[in-house]
Parts: sequence; C-alpha cells; structure tokens
Amino acid sequence: MDENGFVRQRIFPVLLAIVLGTSLIFASAGRPEAAVKRVIITQAVESLAFVSNYVARANGYFAAEDLAVEVISTRGGGPDIKANLAGKAEFSIAAGTYQINAVKAGGRLVAVMSCLNRSIVNSAIRKDVAKRLGITANTPYKEKLKKMKGLVVGATRPGALTYNQGEYWIRQAGFTPQKEVKLIGAGAGPVLIAALERNKIQVAIQTIPVPETAVFRGNAIPFITNSAGDDPKMDQFMMEVLLVRPDYAKKNPETVRKVVRAILKANKWISEHSAEQIRERIQLYFAKTDKRLLRTSIAAVKKAVSLDGKVTQRAVDITQSLLVAAGKLKKPFPRSVLVTDDYLPR
Repeated sequence: MDENGFVRQRIFPVLLAIVLGTSLIFASAGRPEAAVKRVIITQAVESLAFVSNYVARANGYFAAEDLAVEVISTRGGGPDIKANLAGKAEFSIAAGTYQINAVKAGGRLVAVMSCLNRSIVNSAIRKDVAKRLGITANTPYKEKLKKMKGLVVGATRPGALTYNQGEYWIRQAGFTPQKEVKLIGAGAGPVLIAALERNKIQVAIQTIPVPETAVFRGNAIPFITNSAGDDPKMDQFMMEVLLVRPDYAKKNPETVRKVVRAILKANKWISEHSAEQIRERIQLYFAKTDKRLLRTSIAAVKKAVSLDGKVTQRAVDITQSLLVAAGKLKKPFPRSVLVTDDYLPR
C-alpha cells in the first residue's frame, strides 16, 4: 500500500469521525439556543413596583421558561406603553391607568395578569412645610388633602400614574389642579427627591421606595401612603399588570403563558420569603439604595403581590374611578375590553 492509500484508509476515517462528532456537539449546543425566545419587557422606572420582574430575573424563572428577557426602563410612564404599541417590545409591566389611557386613544393592549393588586403610589412632604401646616404622619387622610392648598406637588411626568394620583388627590380635596394646588412633572427617583430637598416642590409622589427615601434621609415625613391604606377606597388597584398586544398574544400564546408563569412563580417566592431575603436577592438592581431602606420598603410592597394573577372587577373599577375623578376618563370600559384570563394557569 502506498503512502496515499495509508492516509485514505487510516487517517481519513479518524478525521471524519472528529468532524462528525464536532458537528453533533455544535448541533446539540445549538438546539437549546434556537429554542430560546427573546422578548423585551418595558417598565416605566426602576422601582419596587416591579419587584416581581426583578425576582423573576434574579431567580432565573424567565430562563427556566426558555426566555431571554431584556428589560427596558423608559424613565417615566407612557413611553413604555408606546414602545409596546409600536411593536418595539412584546410586553409591558405597567399600571392599568396607562393601559386605559392607551385604549381610550385607540390603542389595543390587554392585561393578561396582575403583578401587584394594590397601589404602592405613596407621597412625602417636606418636614418644615408639614410643621407649618400642622401635619404629622398620623393626620387623617381628608385633613391632609385640605392642607395641600398653595403647595407645589411633584410627580414624575404629566400623564403618568403619579401625576394622575396627584390630580385625584387635589380634586378629592375640592381643589382644581394648577389653581389652588400646582402640580408639576418633576422627574423620577433621585431627580424628584432633589426637587423636594431644594424646595422646588413641597410634596413628592412616586412609587415605593422614592418617597420613603426622602423620609429616610430626614428631609420629609410620610404624607399620603396608599400602601398602608390611607385612602380606604383604594383597597384594590391595577397597580402593575402585564400588558401585551392582542395580535401578539394570539400568535404567541405559549410565550405569553411562559412570562405569566415566571412572574407568578416570582410572586409566590416573594410571599414565602422575608423582606431581608428578598432584599439580598434583588439588591443588585438597587445598588445605591440603603439596605435598611430597601428592606422596609420591600416589606410594604410584599402585601401587594398577586398570587393568582387575576385582575379583579373591583381592581378595574377602582383604577378607572381614579381616572374619572382626575378628569381623565368620562366613561369606564368593561372589564372584557381591558382584561383576559385566557393565559392564567388553569
């Protein structure tokens, strides 16, 4: 046998086996990669209102459902919904007020589950202003509202839930926004706190833990705290719901169910663990937040997580009543227009 024949008989089969084996390895590695569904979820700001989302990511619940999730924070409510409507995101976790406003304007988004079913939009008032007005953290709700006359109240941005909440409180007091009480969009998070500390605003409205941060720093006291039940009419709320376009849900029903399952699993884990354990798990998303502040804020949010994911009729009614009272909605929508239970676990 010549040298070339030896190569063909002995070496070529070995090389072929190596090539085939390598191909099988890459094919095996490629199958899970191909099975992963990439989705974008938008949210308004970095806030504990999205604790379900943070835990689902930190605990790997999205990954366990073969989902590669990218979360985009839009630094205020409104742009998050617009991205979803425009097809630039598959899902949004947002307050029902944003969904209702979008539907009112002709957009189509449906809530497929409740993430948080109670309002955690709270507020803080400057200490010196509270002292001048005779307000303490324990002053009755309606009395606090009456004391708002002449103040500048800051929310994140016009159209945001925090802004609608401010309009609601001002009208509940019998005042008109921008007349007896000035309401402005002062920004989110640190920007809002800075505006309060510099006396650009006297009351700051946002979700936990922003007002709590102002209190923690010693510059403010709690004003109206929805998460503690200050307003007895707000016992349920579409605080955070998972929103999706109906056409996307129809074409991708299993993907919707996977996201729902991951978030429900996160909520169950939240309900079964202490505020400290939850803090440890999600501290990486709140690197600049004091551990003690984050822990106490989580304890308040825990009460709002939904364990069954169902958006109740009462939550729909109360959410729409806030918009009606704020002058943003004339006629409420039926639940069937806003909510579907089709993607919840049977």
